Amino acid sequence: MPARNAVMLLPSSWNRLKRKRLSLVEDDCQDVHGQGASSDVDVTHLKGIITRHIQHAAPVPDAPEDWQWLLSKLTIAKMLQGTMQPTKNCIPIVTRKYEESFMRECKNEHEKPCIFQGQCECMKIDPSNAFVAVQFSLPDMQAQEHGMCVLCMRKTTHIMFYNLLQEGYNVNTVIQKYGNICNQAGEYHPSAMLICPPNGPVHCMPMPIVAHQRNRYSVITHHGIRYIKQHNVYMEDFPKPLLPEK
Repeated sequence: MPARNAVMLLPSSWNRLKRKRLSLVEDDCQDVHGQGASSDVDVTHLKGIITRHIQHAAPVPDAPEDWQWLLSKLTIAKMLQGTMQPTKNCIPIVTRKYEESFMRECKNEHEKPCIFQGQCECMKIDPSNAFVAVQFSLPDMQAQEHGMCVLCMRKTTHIMFYNLLQEGYNVNTVIQKYGNICNQAGEYHPSAMLICPPNGPVHCMPMPIVAHQRNRYSVITHHGIRYIKQHNVYMEDFPKPLLPEK
C-alpha cells in the first residue's frame, strides 16, 4: 500500500501515543546507559526493555504492536553495531518439515510459549482462533529462557533485514538464527524467501530465510492442538513452466 494512503489510516491518537511511548523508551535507555535515547542499546538490555513494555502497556486498537514499535524505535541495525561476529558456518540450515513441527501451540507444561505472549504473531493470524505458539528450538542447542516462536522470529528477522538495507549501518553480527532450504522438492519456493542481494550485507544474513507475510498463514486444529498452515510458499505450489517444443 502506498505510504500516502497508509498515513490516512493512522488512529487519531497516533501522535500522542507515539510521543508517550518514545518517552518510555528514552527513560529505559537512560536507566541502562545514563545517556539519551540516541545511545547504542545492547542485546541483553533490549530483552528486558521489550518484556517490561509488553507487560505494562495497554493494548491500543488499530495501533502497531508494542514490540514491533519498540524494535523500530530502537533501530535494531544500530543496536547490533559492535557486537561479536559469528561466522556463517554457525548458522544451521533447517528443513521445512522440522520448522513446521514448531508452528503450533504448546502441547504440554514442559514446553515454553513464545516470549511475546499476547503480542505473539500467531495471535494475529486468525483472531477467532488466536493462540500463543511454542518457542522454536534447534537440536543440540540449549533452549533459551526468552525464545521466540517461528513466526515472531521470522518477523523480527524481516524487520532487521530491511532496517539494515535501508539505513546502511555497518553491523558486525548475523541477524538470523537459522536458514531455510529453497528451490528443492519438499522445501520452500524462492519467491517466498528473503535473500540478501550480493552487494548487500551478506555477512549479516548469509542464508535465505522465509519472508514473513500474514496472508500466507491460516490456523488449523489437529488432535486438539492448533497449528499454523502455510500457503503459497512450497515448491509444489508453483507448477513448473512447460518447456517449448523443439
